[in-house]
Amino acid sequence: MNRRRLTLQALNTWEKRPFNYGVADCCQFAAHVANVITGRDYTNAFPIYSSEDEANRIIATWGGLAPMLRSILGEPSEQLEDGDPVLLDLPGGIGEVLAIKLGVHAVGLAEARMVKIGPRYWREGWHLWRP
Repeated sequence: MNRRRLTLQALNTWEKRPFNYGVADCCQFAAHVANVITGRDYTNAFPIYSSEDEANRIIATWGGLAPMLRSILGEPSEQLEDGDPVLLDLPGGIGEVLAIKLGVHAVGLAEARMVKIGPRYWREGWHLWRP
């Protein structure tokens, strides 16, 4: 199965539920997609947290979301395919969030739904190898 189909399958199997830190947030969403694509469960690689404050404290200990993601996913790549995690830097006080690549957009979680975000907000991404 090709990457696009696997990514769409992952989006379709994501259990729609309200945004909830540590359960249904940007990192858990990207980990779900990665699991469908690679068969590797990344959810255990993220520290346990259950609130925005806890998530922010953990991210701060790493010096930001990007260094934390590098420790889990390795060095960023310029060669991204559908389903690969993409770190975004969003305006309006939102800041760094993790999404996944789908075509020329990134798809991420908002409070109530999945959203598409253009590449101008992409900071870096990681290519996930499929065994």
